[in-house]
This record gives sequence, structure tokens and C-alpha cells, in this order.
Amino acid sequence: MRNAELTDALIPLNQAIREEVPGEKNPSTAHRWITRGLAGLNGERIRLQVWYAGRQPCTTRAAVRQFLDEVTKARLGRMELTQQRCGDVSDAELEAVGLLSK
Repeated sequence: MRNAELTDALIPLNQAIREEVPGEKNPSTAHRWITRGLAGLNGERIRLQVWYAGRQPCTTRAAVRQFLDEVTKARLGRMELTQQRCGDVSDAELEAVGLLSK
């Protein structure tokens, strides 16, 4: 973690998410973000950094923003790969499914 993030105050996990993410989030969303994470590129998982103060999970606003940035980059990367694969369809494949005639 970078020094700037270390100086960001730890706050309860659900509060940090409420303050940084628009819209209402179910508490199970926060649990999933720290345990299972979300899909990244190449099969890795992106997890929200969390620290425990006793039994309470805490994080920083900066950690939430970093998590959202990484998830967004991964999603955009997957979309780009999908678009590239869609553009790689050959004439033979199009003809085989009846979308191209000779």
C-alpha cells in the first residue's frame, strides 16, 4: 500500500462503500468484495483491501477507489478482448452459419 493510502483514515467497511460508491449496496456486496473479489483479467480475482479492528472490517476511501479503478480496467479489458474476437470471424465461419453467401 502506498504512503498516501496509509494516512487515509480507516473507517468501517460499509461506511467507506456508502461514501465512495453511488447507489444503495447490499451488505453482502461488501462481504463478496473482500472475500471472493471480482473477476480481473487472466483469471485473477480483484479484492478490496480490508483491515480488522477487533471484529469489525475497516478500509479506507482510497482503497475503495483503487478497487473500483482496478475492476473498471479489468472490465474494459475484457470488453476489448471480446470485441477483438468478434472481429476475427472468418468468411468460412460466417458462411457455415448462413450469414454469408458465395
